[in-house]
Amino acid sequence: MSATEFLDRIASRIDRIDRKNLEHYLLDLAQKTKFIQLLFDRISEGVMVLNFEKEILFTNRRMVQLFNLPENTAQKKILEQAIPDEPLLALLSKAIHERREIFQEEFEVLLPRPMILNITLLIEKNEAPPFILLTISNLTGTEMDIRERFKLENWESMLGLAAGIAHEIGNPLNSITIHTKLLEQAFKKLTADDRKKAIRSLEVITDETARLDQIIRNFLRAARRKPLRFEVEQIHDLLTKTVSIEKPELKKLKIRIQSEFDKKIPPFLFDPERMQQAVLNIIKNATHAMPKGGLLKIHTEKKEKLCLIHFHDSGVGIPGHILPKIFDAYYTTREEGSGLGLMIVYQIIREHGGRIEVASRPKGGTTFTIILPIRLEKLRLPEPEKEKKP
Repeated sequence: MSATEFLDRIASRIDRIDRKNLEHYLLDLAQKTKFIQLLFDRISEGVMVLNFEKEILFTNRRMVQLFNLPENTAQKKILEQAIPDEPLLALLSKAIHERREIFQEEFEVLLPRPMILNITLLIEKNEAPPFILLTISNLTGTEMDIRERFKLENWESMLGLAAGIAHEIGNPLNSITIHTKLLEQAFKKLTADDRKKAIRSLEVITDETARLDQIIRNFLRAARRKPLRFEVEQIHDLLTKTVSIEKPELKKLKIRIQSEFDKKIPPFLFDPERMQQAVLNIIKNATHAMPKGGLLKIHTEKKEKLCLIHFHDSGVGIPGHILPKIFDAYYTTREEGSGLGLMIVYQIIREHGGRIEVASRPKGGTTFTIILPIRLEKLRLPEPEKEKKP
């Protein structure tokens, strides 16, 4: 007999059951309930039952572990109090509001820690009362490792090829530079008209050589990744310093900077050199989107244990069909671009355990958001006490 049938029979006979039998039934029911709870706690997936007001009716132990929930989560708690990751909460809330089921959809979260989750949300409308069953499994240990390893191997193979090509190009490039200088000296002996034409051609050669040299440097910088060196720094100091480096170029391009920093963000662990490179690349990307000048807004905000850095430009925007490709190696829409700038940004942010998001619309500007975990310096373990001599 199932637990449901058992309860139905008890309910139909409640007025005819004597105290002794009622105690027996209740004891039996308690044992069955305890057994069911034990079974749910042994499941490797997180299980949560909610009503349509998003009130939590039940959670198993795995769900508590996944989201660091208090043990009494199913006591007058709502979904918003249990799910700290806002994008995941928005997905679940929208599905519940639309009465739409989700089946084994993968979703990446940063809170309470970086994870890739597999989500299923089922709606039981025919039960009385109706309820929502949410199951979540953690794929982080397998799926994320496979994805990151595949992407890393793909990048490293391409960067290795690029480094080899860059090395081969380096020697003739040096030779071109030397002979360009010799030509420059020879041009001085020509007539004024001939010299003017020759110098114009020479300037083109010099500019193109410099551009080629910069592309090679970018290849080599991407290929020769140094180990991260984490330090406790204030991210606002780094942003201010990086903007000041670019200020002459921004002024020349008629681009204004507007900064707004959240004072609640404390100093935390990150690699200053690598993070500055990421910020510089995003700023340079924004300048290319505003060829006639514009406004670049940089503002930060603290959300739970995360630091969010938003870069919003008033540029031309990015078409929707291009957005998914902008972080791919060597993908670029600019003739003079190497296609490595945003790939390096993505790589740096992932190395820090963070995430980068982009939102854009044509002629409406683009917003890049860097999301970093706020990690504080680890405390050292106390030194072992020396044994006292007797």
